[in-house]
Amino acid sequence: MVSVKRRIYTLTGLPPEVVAVAFAKCSRSPEQFDKIAQELNEDKSRKFHEKWIVGYGHSSIAEHAVLSLAIEGVSMLASKVIEDNRLASYTEKSSRYQVFDRNTYYKPKKLLDSPLGKLYVETLDFIMDSYTAMIPAMLEFFRKKNPQKKDVSDALYNMRIKNMACDSCRYLLPVSTLTNLAMTVNARQLENAINKLLTHPLQEMNEIGQEIRSAALKVTPTLVKYTGYNEYLGKTSEHLKALADDTLKGDIEKTGSVMLVGYDPDADNKLVAALLYRFSHHPYAQIMEKVKKMRSEEKESIVDEGLKRLGKFDRPLREVEHVNYTFDILIDYGAFRDIQRHRIATQTNQECTVMHGYSIPESIISAGLEKKYRECMEKAKDAFYRISKEFPAEAQYIVPFAYRKRVLFTWNLRELFHFIRLRTGKTAHISYKRVAQQIYELIRKKQPLMAKYITCNYN
Repeated sequence: MVSVKRRIYTLTGLPPEVVAVAFAKCSRSPEQFDKIAQELNEDKSRKFHEKWIVGYGHSSIAEHAVLSLAIEGVSMLASKVIEDNRLASYTEKSSRYQVFDRNTYYKPKKLLDSPLGKLYVETLDFIMDSYTAMIPAMLEFFRKKNPQKKDVSDALYNMRIKNMACDSCRYLLPVSTLTNLAMTVNARQLENAINKLLTHPLQEMNEIGQEIRSAALKVTPTLVKYTGYNEYLGKTSEHLKALADDTLKGDIEKTGSVMLVGYDPDADNKLVAALLYRFSHHPYAQIMEKVKKMRSEEKESIVDEGLKRLGKFDRPLREVEHVNYTFDILIDYGAFRDIQRHRIATQTNQECTVMHGYSIPESIISAGLEKKYRECMEKAKDAFYRISKEFPAEAQYIVPFAYRKRVLFTWNLRELFHFIRLRTGKTAHISYKRVAQQIYELIRKKQPLMAKYITCNYN
C-alpha cells in the first residue's frame, strides 16, 4: 500500500490555462498536481478546454485560470461597470489622493462628432479648470485650519493637507474623469464580464470589452474565445427600459437618503434557528417550531452566545448570512464609488443624473469657494439636460461626483456587520459614514437584537 504524504505548494510560472487543466485533472488522475503539470503544454491544455469547457460546458474548470489585468485610461463611469462583477478583486486610482486636470476626461466620439460636442468639451473644460484652480486655494485653507505640529514631518504634513484638498475638490470631478484600475479575476468570471461590456449601450464599454478580450486571449486563448454581444442581456434591457418609461410617468417623489424597503420580520427566529441548526441533527422546520415558542430572553441568550466573543477583526459566524435587508440609497456619486466596492451584496444601479440635486462639502463653503462650485454644478446640469435629449446615455459623462444617484442594495446581516464597522470607522469619509450610520439606525429600530453586536462609530 502506497503511503500518501501531505504536500502543500504553489504552481508558479505556468500559463493560466495549463494551471486550470492541472487542477481539473485531479478528479480522474491519481498523480500529483506538479507531475500532471509537467506533462502538459499549451497545445494540450487548449484541446482539453475545447473539449470539456466548450464542448461539455464544464465551466468551473475555467475558475482555476486566473488573470491579472492592468486597465488604464478608462472613465470612472466605466470603472464602475467593470467592477460590477462580484467574484473579482480590484484596486483603483483614488480621487481622494490624486490630482486631475482638463486632459484627463473621456470624450465620447459619438457625442463629439455631433453639434453638441462643443458644449460637452466647453462645459467639462470649465469644470476641470475650476477644479484645478481650487486645489491650491484648498491647500492654503487647510494649512491655516490645521497648522503643522512639531512632531509631524514635512512630508507627512504635506501629504495630509493634499489629501484634504483633493477630498474636498473631488466633488467637482465628472464621471468621465479617466482612471486606472487593476483587476484580478478567473477566466469564467472574466467571460461574463466581457459579455456584459460588449452588450453595454455605451461605445466606451464595448471598446473596453474588446480590448480586455484581446489581452486575455494572449494568455487564455480558449477560455474567453467565444465572448460577444449577449442578446438576452441586450434585448431584455431595451424592452425593460421602454416599459419603465411607459409605466413610471409623472413626478418623482422626494425621499430620505436611506430607506429600509425590505426586511424579514422573522429575522430573530431565523438567526436563532440557524445558530442551533449547525450543532444539531434536527431538520430546520423542527428547530424553527421550537424557536418560535421561546421567550425573547431565551432567543437573546442564544444570539449572545453566537456573537458576544467577536473581536475587533473577527467576522460573525456564517449563520448570520440567513438574515437579509434591502435599502434604497440616494447618494452622491463620490460616496457611491466607495460603497459600490461592497460586492458581497446584490446591487441594482440607476444611471447617473442631475435630477436629485448635489452635495457640497462644508470645507468648500468655509473656504469661500461656494459660488464657483455652484456655478460648475449649474453648468453641468444645463449641459446634461441639453445633451440627454439626443444622447441620454452619453449625457452621464458630464455629471460631477457631487450629484446624487440611486442604488438598491440587498445585504445579508453578516456583510452589514463589516460594512457598518468599516464605513463608520475613524478614517471614513463623512458622506458614506452618514449612510452607514443611517443603515445601522434603521436596523436597530426595527430589530434591535440583530443590531446588538454591530459596531457603529458616531465620532
